[in-house]
Amino acid sequence: MDRQKWYVALSRARSLNGLYILGAFKPPNEIKPDDDVNAEMNRLRQNPLVPKYQFLRVVPENVIQIVSHNTQSIRKHMTTIVSDQVFSSSHIVTLQESWAIDNESYNIPDFEEISRNRLMGRPRAFGTINFCKLNIEPRIVDRIEIEKGNSNNHVEISGFKLDNRLTIINVYNNPSSSLELLKETLLEVKDYIDESENILILGDFNHELKLGNQLESFMLGTFGTSLFSRRESTTNARTVIDGVFGRIDDYNVEVFIYESYASHHKPLVIRVHEL
Repeated sequence: MDRQKWYVALSRARSLNGLYILGAFKPPNEIKPDDDVNAEMNRLRQNPLVPKYQFLRVVPENVIQIVSHNTQSIRKHMTTIVSDQVFSSSHIVTLQESWAIDNESYNIPDFEEISRNRLMGRPRAFGTINFCKLNIEPRIVDRIEIEKGNSNNHVEISGFKLDNRLTIINVYNNPSSSLELLKETLLEVKDYIDESENILILGDFNHELKLGNQLESFMLGTFGTSLFSRRESTTNARTVIDGVFGRIDDYNVEVFIYESYASHHKPLVIRVHEL
């Protein structure tokens, strides 16, 4: 019997109890140097497999790494968030559609909750929430929480300012919400920021960003921001509705589309490099 058949036969056994061979055992021939299996093992030794996103697990010095993700319920997917090395290696985690409510706390080890939209009553498909590493530098100096609309037409924004002139704004726009309400809510952000500040406005905008649109024009005209994220699919439905806008003078910014096993949305990983 050749090796392939031995492998198939033995792989069917669920335990060693009662496993035996009828007749005389004749071991397979030794693996030859030119055997396909031997060649493949040598190839793997010389070119080991490296996970595509492994580089996001180690954050360089002088870089702030931020994860932005529509998690579709932090309550349901907390285990996945906590065990994901890209999330745990980052400095800031901003979540949309968190289903977080006012009287519940959510613990991500080594992080503290900074701000969120305070949703009362039963959990719903609403809510932004922001976490920051306990020892992050620069420090947080202000918190932002804005909410407008009703159950069918609502926008939520939360965020914070760091003492190095960087403001991070986390946006969740309900799929049924109007563009006008989104613009109206975003305008309130202007009260929190100075013209000289660096800003990142990120989240689930629920407006297609694959092509330039009214939202992108509004963001440029109102905040002077450009779209930093790529115009590539961020959902299982192949839409581009999660994005990162920024007005950055003092840093270099990179945005990567990550993968999620806990949501129909793909996380965005933002790296802010000091110049």
